[in-house]
Parts: sequence; C-alpha cells; structure tokens
Amino acid sequence: MSATYPTKLLLAFRSGDRCAFLGCFRQLSVDAPSGGDPVVIGEAAHIAGEQPAAARFDASMTDDQRNHYRNLIYLCGDHHTQIDKQVADFTVDALSRLKVEHEAKVRDGLNAAFAQIGFSELQLATAWVNRFQPDADSPDLSLLPPEEKIKKNELTNGSRVTITMGLSVARLVGEFVQQESLIDPDYPERLKAGFLEEYFRLRRGSHRADELFDLMCEFSQRGLKGQSQRSAGLAVLVYLFEKCDVFEK
Repeated sequence: MSATYPTKLLLAFRSGDRCAFLGCFRQLSVDAPSGGDPVVIGEAAHIAGEQPAAARFDASMTDDQRNHYRNLIYLCGDHHTQIDKQVADFTVDALSRLKVEHEAKVRDGLNAAFAQIGFSELQLATAWVNRFQPDADSPDLSLLPPEEKIKKNELTNGSRVTITMGLSVARLVGEFVQQESLIDPDYPERLKAGFLEEYFRLRRGSHRADELFDLMCEFSQRGLKGQSQRSAGLAVLVYLFEKCDVFEK
C-alpha cells in the first residue's frame, strides 16, 4: 500500500509544487520540450518510514497512518534521498515542522499574490474551459452568504482565509467572465460545468471539507506555475464558490 493519488495531489498543491526542503524550493513539475503535458518530478516522501527497513519507521503506526497526508512531505529526489540517508539530522519531529512551515509559507504566498491578478492571468487560468460544454441540467444552487457556505461545507480557518482573499478580487473575476461572455455567450456555463464535473467526481470519491476544497484548488491551478497565475485559478474557484455554482449550499 502507498499514498493514494488524491493524497499526492493534495500534498503537491499544499506544497505549491515546490520542494519543502529548507532553502531548496525547487519547482517539481517540468514542461515537455515538445509542448505536451508537464512531468511531475516531486516525490511524496514518508516522514515516518513506510516499510520496516525504511528511515524513521514506527512499528506502532498502521498502514493508513503511514500513508496519510500528515505523514508525507513533498520533496525533490535529491532531498528525499538525503533525509533517508541522514536520519540523525532529519527526525520525525524535524521533518514535521519543516512540512508545516513550508506549507504555511506557500499558502501565505498564494494569498498575497491575489493583488497581482489581472485579466491576462485569468485568461491563462481558464484556458482549459473551452473543452467543456454548458450543462443545462446542472443543479440549482441558490446564493448563500459566504460564511454560511463555509460552515455548510465544514471548512476551517485555512480555507476561510483563502476564500476571504479570493473574495477581494471577485469583482475583477466577474468583470472578466462578463467580458468573455460577450465573445462566447456559453462561457460562464462552460466555466461552471468544468468545475462542477471535478467537484462531483471528488465527492464520489468521499472527499469532504478542507480536503475537498484544497483538491478543488489544485484543480483550479493545474498547469499554472507563476504565483499570480496560480492565485488567479484560486480566484475563479472562489468566485464560483461565492455564486454558489460550486460546493454545497
């Protein structure tokens, strides 16, 4: 048994697609020279080892605990090797602190980058929308105040901060969507359809609360690398969250 694919996606998102090793911050997806899909080179490294012979193995843990998000840190291959070869210097406590501090910096950076979003970033963040068709039978999700929706979806303070920052640029996103709809009247419905398809797919996989929100954030940022572009993806998700087009009402 190893960490599930959604768990690895969650880890990559919360790590900002960067190595969490102190001072590294290497980007862990690489564009294809031919222009094809990028290759992910990041590794979900176990803090407490997965196998008995592995570094920092804890016999008291279950397999589920070993492969849980909390026991994983996102690293480049070089630093994954280093922490497993230099166990005395990289204890469970030290790696757990490194993980928490790195993920906090990533979230702070994404939130700060909301101030850098413009139409060009929003266009890049929503380029994938063209492959979706409007969904005439999508659920009727009526408007709720954001705080009520946060509680309904059992989101905690980390998600609340991202939503609050996203709401600060919701008017800009709305203007962008309106402009795109002048060229393509179906654009708003295709945008919603794309997010709803992923939302219900994740729901079917039993993802809920902050984990579901962050996996949707990862979806909104796929293929985006610059901080402002990644935050633009989040801004679109938060815009749809506010409109009650995505997430439970």
